[in-house]
Amino acid sequence: LPKAVFIIDNEAETDLLHYGAIAKTILRLVDGSGDAPISIGVHGDWGAGKTTVLALIEAQVKERTKTIERGKPSPLCLRFNTWQFQGFEDTKTALLEAIITQVRENRSGIEKVKEQVLEALKQVDYLKVAKKAAQWGLTFYTGVPHPEVVTGAISAFKALLDMGSDKITPDAIKKSVSEVEGLMKPSAGPKVPEHIEAFKKEFRKLIEVAEISKLIILIDDLDRCLPATVIESMEAIRLFLFTERTAFVVAADEAMVQYAVKQHFPDLPNSQGPRSYALNYLEKLIQVPFRIPPLGTVEIQHYITLALTEAALGPKHEAFLKLVRSEEH
Repeated sequence: LPKAVFIIDNEAETDLLHYGAIAKTILRLVDGSGDAPISIGVHGDWGAGKTTVLALIEAQVKERTKTIERGKPSPLCLRFNTWQFQGFEDTKTALLEAIITQVRENRSGIEKVKEQVLEALKQVDYLKVAKKAAQWGLTFYTGVPHPEVVTGAISAFKALLDMGSDKITPDAIKKSVSEVEGLMKPSAGPKVPEHIEAFKKEFRKLIEVAEISKLIILIDDLDRCLPATVIESMEAIRLFLFTERTAFVVAADEAMVQYAVKQHFPDLPNSQGPRSYALNYLEKLIQVPFRIPPLGTVEIQHYITLALTEAALGPKHEAFLKLVRSEEH
């Protein structure tokens, strides 16, 4: 019986569609931005090869770093699948933590990195608390205690009364009053916007101490996420991480991201002249859109032939490699 041939729906390990040229073009854009942050969109339909382009970018960056002398700043390429953050309550902080953790793992040999990672994660923890604890979040923004804080103050007085008359000493009264004053007093600490700026400052320091000449973050499968996850991921990029020496390459189907914008902001008008608000929103987040050109009939036939041959013979078989070389010419 003939051997069954299975082709797994993952990014291609062999560049059968010559997408290496697209990856080189994107890296030239990243290089041309200097220290300024840049966001690039890799757009195309599902199955167009967006993930393959990201894998080729990652491979090319790794090849570059091999030629850079140890101890000198070098580019660092991190790759994230936003789909895996979908189950988190707060996609923003989950993404921030994942990026910081990967920087630590990739620059573990540098002494100051561990200390700076802790400083950055402190700011993430604060933002996480502000998001999850509504009572404190409102106080951070307004300086006015939430009603649940007032309830906490009443509970403190009740606890004092429950102690019994024989145990209500001047010291116990002072302690309860002190606790109530602490609950009722408006927050004197930094507000959330200040912590956002503090995080960006610590993140910039992390890039500096980690000796990163350019932090290239590849975002994949954004178009497979729920609308809320799409918006939170895009906002995390622009609000928290868009700093000097950063580059974001976002692979997504443009139409699906625009759909997510419409679902998340249902009250937006349908259009603003010839352009939709959803498209305008997307272009505020993506500076340089790069659209993968669709394949023609002949190109599709060649690709299927090569993919089946690779699956049957293996990527290192001489006959397959000879066929790939003939296709290149």
